[in-house]
Amino acid sequence: MEAGTGAGRARQEAPPPGGSPTLYDDFVPGQVLGNATYRLDPAVVAQWRRLFPADDLGELMPHGMVAVVSMRAYGDVVPRRPPGNIHASQHFDLFRLPRIGGKLVTTMTCAAKEIRRERRRVTLAMETRGAEGLLFTGRMTVLWAA
Repeated sequence: MEAGTGAGRARQEAPPPGGSPTLYDDFVPGQVLGNATYRLDPAVVAQWRRLFPADDLGELMPHGMVAVVSMRAYGDVVPRRPPGNIHASQHFDLFRLPRIGGKLVTTMTCAAKEIRRERRRVTLAMETRGAEGLLFTGRMTVLWAA
């Protein structure tokens, strides 16, 4: 699945047509949810650098774009989310930065799910690789609405 380079949405929208939202019961800890491919477009990096000029690392992706790549992968792999989800936390481990123009592949797995204080929590694990090998990993916890 190839991610586009258009501007991201600032808020969660209704699930795309063609199916019902992914529900809490659909998640199985340890199950791979899917992969998302993203080309690290030089034009997108240029836009980032206009906003954050100190992040210019030459031919390498700026550090802050780790979250951009990860959130695009989340949107691609789990596109049908129920309204009302709350992004509770995220954490990244950076091993190396990819070169601009490269293809990045993020694999997303359900790491855990639990109900705590009557709230459904889903923890997703992400691993992003490129031509350089393992680039970064991440964990994101979402309070799942349904």
